Amino acid sequence: MTTLKKTEGTITTNLEETMETMAEHLIPKDDATDDTEQQKIRLQEKEKIQTKEDREFTTEEIKNAIEELKRKKTPGEDAITAEIYERVYKQFPTTIYTIYNECLRRG
Repeated sequence: MTTLKKTEGTITTNLEETMETMAEHLIPKDDATDDTEQQKIRLQEKEKIQTKEDREFTTEEIKNAIEELKRKKTPGEDAITAEIYERVYKQFPTTIYTIYNECLRRG
């Protein structure tokens, strides 16, 4: 597993720390006292997923999206390359599935 550079400049040393770092970066903390856009998202979150566009991602959709990422390309702000996504998905498909759908639910 490839290591990641954390925000304070240190490097992750094991798979668990790498996954934790990815989750912290990709899943924002929610402040219940926030009355801006996050408040709207919290209200929407209580509504059940009902339309085709709002349904959860399937494992096949997530797998296809990861496979379609461009290889050998400079990573974006998150510093996570396509190769890292692919390797993490291969080892932890259920975890990645859960993270993607949690992001979908949280908006």
